[in-house]
Amino acid sequence: MAYLESLAPFGVKRAVLTGLDGLVIEALGRGNPPAEVLAAELASLVRHMTPLAEALSGEVRRFTLATENHEILALRVGEYVLGAVIERGMNRRAVGQELTRIALRVENL
Repeated sequence: MAYLESLAPFGVKRAVLTGLDGLVIEALGRGNPPAEVLAAELASLVRHMTPLAEALSGEVRRFTLATENHEILALRVGEYVLGAVIERGMNRRAVGQELTRIALRVENL
């Protein structure tokens, strides 16, 4: 089942669905970073932020990483991570809402 296709109309540069092992389950888009790199790094970030989240009596649910030209929006859904790369200035809210809709579908895997 294709989960990430609905992100294409938003102009998402790259999107991935990965497990906490960092292996790509599904990818969308082209260019840098390669899907394999994005998936591995997002999974690594979730694993490394988990102790901090637990110290705050919670768990990692979502995070954003911003550079000069791009933003990465990421959501953790159980044992999965969804991530999307967008250019700065794009409609981050709309992409975030679509990621949330996808997450609801992924929860039922």
